[in-house]
Amino acid sequence: MLTPGDEESLLMDIKEGIQHALYLGKQEGRFTEDEIHLDKIRLNKLQYIVNEERNLGLTFGWFKYGPAPEDVTTDTEVLLGPQPGDEITHLDESRLPSKDHLSTEAFAYYFLRELGDEFDRIVTAEETKVYLGEFYDEYAPKDKHAAQFADLYKASARLQQTLDEIGDGQEWHQNSTEFYYELDKRFIPVSDEIANLVSLEYTLEPLEEYRKLLTSIISEADTEDELTSGQQAFINNAVRKFYNTVWDFVGQEISLETMRGENVSELRPTVEANAKKYREGSWKPELGSLAERRKSVGLEPEIEDMEKLESGGNEEDDEQSLDEEMVKRVSEMGAEVISD
Repeated sequence: MLTPGDEESLLMDIKEGIQHALYLGKQEGRFTEDEIHLDKIRLNKLQYIVNEERNLGLTFGWFKYGPAPEDVTTDTEVLLGPQPGDEITHLDESRLPSKDHLSTEAFAYYFLRELGDEFDRIVTAEETKVYLGEFYDEYAPKDKHAAQFADLYKASARLQQTLDEIGDGQEWHQNSTEFYYELDKRFIPVSDEIANLVSLEYTLEPLEEYRKLLTSIISEADTEDELTSGQQAFINNAVRKFYNTVWDFVGQEISLETMRGENVSELRPTVEANAKKYREGSWKPELGSLAERRKSVGLEPEIEDMEKLESGGNEEDDEQSLDEEMVKRVSEMGAEVISD
């Protein structure tokens, strides 16, 4: 039986095992250091895979980006790059006192030899959100706790790719009309999936309110010849609200449905408390503040646009229709709506 402290130690062993596997894989010529794109999201997926295959007993739940350990207190303490053995303090032994657990070095060889090509693919995939779609296809259907959320996760990963391009702030505004329509289109399957899941009933309203607000902001940004640094910073913050508030709410609710492991009883109350705050409306002032601040950066909609937004905006039935002003704008730009 693992205690919460044991889980923390075991997670550290796995993380350092991955670091050492990266070093050995690089030495073997399987990939170069420049080809390694490991981040915390993919780290969690590797932890999940070894936990499932070796039945380690770690407490996992599916959260914002799929499965993640419920105890993530050590996430900020370990670098994610390659590490040689002489830089790892517990290389040939486990931090846990029992001899039943793998050493850090044994975890490294598990990833290199047993997971093999899949390990290489996970750590070298160039785009994390693209990789997540592949992960959900492979692992969500096999997980009886998470299978019902598979299509939602895949739809969200596609939406996040668009959000990330907008939040990156580099090139998107050159094609802002296309991004407006792509964003609106990719919200629809996320909303549809949530609407079909009773366990997520509390999260639909904030998602829809956020969708209307963000697409309105992007629509106003589309009318600008260029964005100021202040406007782009505001848009970056608006995108972060999806991850830190709206999708975090969804993740907390999914975690309650999917959490399992040896310390659920100790770790579940924190998730329940977070979900309760969201259910009681803690998301409303977050979105309200965003709506208020848009005026200060010149991205406030016209009165008629606000009335259209408040009346429901872009209903699914008229998804393909464009108002005259937008038709003119698209024609002038020679733009085409991006399709999947």
